[in-house]
Amino acid sequence: MSKVDENTPAGSQPASALNQKPALLESNASLSSSLIWRKQREFYVQRGLKAWTEDLVPNFITNNPFIAEIYAGVVFSFLCDCFESGRSSLAENKSRLASPQNPLRILELGAGPGKFSFLFLKHLTALMRAKCIALDTVRYCMTDCSENLIQSWRTNRYLAGFVESGMLEFEFFQVGDEIKSRFVSGDPEASASTNGPMVLIANYVFDSLPQDAFVIQEGQIFEAMVTTMSPGGSAGDSGTEALSQLQFSYKNTSVPPNRYQDQSWNDILERYRSRLSAATVLFPSATLNSLQQLSGYTDGRMLVLAADKGFVHEEDLLFAQGPPVIEFHGEHCFSQTVNFDAIGKYFRAIGGEALLPAKHSSNLNICAFVQGAPGDQFPATKAAYQDAQAGFGPDDLFTLLAWLNAHMEEMSVPQILAVLRLGHWDPVALVRLFPVLARQLRTVFRERVDLRDAVMSTWANHYPVHASENVIAFYSGVILLELRFYEEALGMFKVSQQIFGASAATSYNLGLCALGLGRPSEALTYMVEACGLDPTFEPARLSRLKLEQEGSPA
Repeated sequence: MSKVDENTPAGSQPASALNQKPALLESNASLSSSLIWRKQREFYVQRGLKAWTEDLVPNFITNNPFIAEIYAGVVFSFLCDCFESGRSSLAENKSRLASPQNPLRILELGAGPGKFSFLFLKHLTALMRAKCIALDTVRYCMTDCSENLIQSWRTNRYLAGFVESGMLEFEFFQVGDEIKSRFVSGDPEASASTNGPMVLIANYVFDSLPQDAFVIQEGQIFEAMVTTMSPGGSAGDSGTEALSQLQFSYKNTSVPPNRYQDQSWNDILERYRSRLSAATVLFPSATLNSLQQLSGYTDGRMLVLAADKGFVHEEDLLFAQGPPVIEFHGEHCFSQTVNFDAIGKYFRAIGGEALLPAKHSSNLNICAFVQGAPGDQFPATKAAYQDAQAGFGPDDLFTLLAWLNAHMEEMSVPQILAVLRLGHWDPVALVRLFPVLARQLRTVFRERVDLRDAVMSTWANHYPVHASENVIAFYSGVILLELRFYEEALGMFKVSQQIFGASAATSYNLGLCALGLGRPSEALTYMVEACGLDPTFEPARLSRLKLEQEGSPA
């Protein structure tokens, strides 16, 4: 949370700033027009992939196999609903495949490191193949505002297969700007009805788009206008000062009856004024504006899937009191709580539907919004969403893992398998659990095959955001070697060697795999290699000596 930092100890600020008078950067601006949004955008543009690999922007909770599988199920159901629709532009019925010239478009906003995209497409293509639906029925476009980030996608070998199939493409796209996307707009000479339906995916995106702030008190509504000060004493707008060091104060001003051009937005504000006793309400103006624009490039059918921290129910808005909360993630990026209730009210006002979780979660809410022509019901889409929300969800997993951190050392092999299964075979979880699991491997009997299957399923979901995550190849090899699955272990150690280069430990383990497979000459080669890499590595030296003795003539 950041506001006027009147109680911040002087020692927490840079020494150079202590003798400087704070500089005024902006005064009484609407929150959505504040300079902080542009500065944050510049940070993401400049840092690209480094925002996640070095600056540690949060991403785990929306970049895992569990949430990707949920999204794939809902989107696949939406695709099936489009097939069923009598006026569908995808196909006349289930038995006819769609034309590549008019596919279902899936647009991911702020795709970040690309891990979600990879996992989502992996699950979606499996569902499509199971129902004999051609993959060219769907086009997926990853977008972001950073050209550096987009370039990293183009050279990413995990995404390459989807690109080569013609299913995946990349585009520069800045949410809120004029839409110039070829993927979205298609043929400029074509009518909107020929564009077909669209799916919009926005994970941890809406919380970083400009919002307005309103304060409701005793039946009145005011807009909270922000004044921003720089404690460093420089009013320059192009410096590198950390956003987290800025100071914010707010002034309540009266709200005109028609604050927004869209009357449905004003109606939502009026509803809040009349129904909420006291609250500070964030209004997602940039989000709604973007959704309106994108809807114009469909045939009327659009599915929006968004995961974020936010308020889903109107009554939850009462928990927001005081100045608007800005949560910083490091020095240069931040987020705000998303008002999913307002987005849902907007969709209902235009004839659409809001599919919202019944539970009240402070960590993550997965919300769906759907619109169509009169008569469109989207039964499969609704059923898939409701089934996902009724069960154990990614937010539940996140809560459980947070509690398990303090108990991880106590976990047994069956408990470790249960966590991996609950997480739908998440590589991040396996890496965290490996030290505990490794100590128990030599006593595993009953769960031997289950552990092998768990390792292989988890490896299939591997997509490294940071290079250090590739250690899972070595860890998987160790697990499989100890469980005596020598062929699979050999393959894992070879992958590890390709990624990290040769090491005495890896060569030694490769030798053990070769021994287990009954190939002593190959094992000796690996042991010699291990000794050459580290002459002090005693296990390799002893194994080499034994193999040489066994291979010598009597």
